[in-house]
Amino acid sequence: MERLAEAIVPRAKPIGGERLALLVPDQADEIRERCTGRIEGDFDSLSAVLECWLPGLDPRLEIEAIPSECCEELWGYLVTESTLAPCPHTVEEGGRVPGVTQRGINDKPVGVEPEDFYREWAVHSKLSFDLHPTRQSYIQNAVARNLTLSAPGYLGIVLERFPSLDEFTDESVYFGDPAVVKEMVEDVSSFYAFEGAITGGMSEFRWA
Repeated sequence: MERLAEAIVPRAKPIGGERLALLVPDQADEIRERCTGRIEGDFDSLSAVLECWLPGLDPRLEIEAIPSECCEELWGYLVTESTLAPCPHTVEEGGRVPGVTQRGINDKPVGVEPEDFYREWAVHSKLSFDLHPTRQSYIQNAVARNLTLSAPGYLGIVLERFPSLDEFTDESVYFGDPAVVKEMVEDVSSFYAFEGAITGGMSEFRWA
């Protein structure tokens, strides 16, 4: 993680990069031992996730060149962000954000129209505040388009922060009212394609 950050951050800043975040799956084994349900899909294929806001698309090629040298595939997406609950934590440059960041990426089910997907996603988002009572922040990224040829088609990327590994892996704490859980299970198939979805807990490091 340190080598990737040392290579990317100094390259991103001069070209207007801001709000950089690097997420790494360094706790995956422990999370899986504690609660297998917190990791789904091909999570082990992820070596790191980089988030960066740029004033334009073209400069991103300078940044993409760095991880491209050491990874088999680079998935790049242009997104629009909806901050439904902002992160309460401020860290020093390159500091680790407290807790666990659950990152999920998913597409719409077959037969569901995009407008229906986004409508049902919004309904679920409101419900999710009761579903996860200890969650500290919730950010939705709607994928506008793919930026790299190898990137598979997804529509949504979600970031949810939980206070600690204990609270993230304890089913009785992670989920709230059983009635809400039941409602969520009945609702989720209307916008969430389980096949191909990837989700899991990661450590997040940030730069301004």
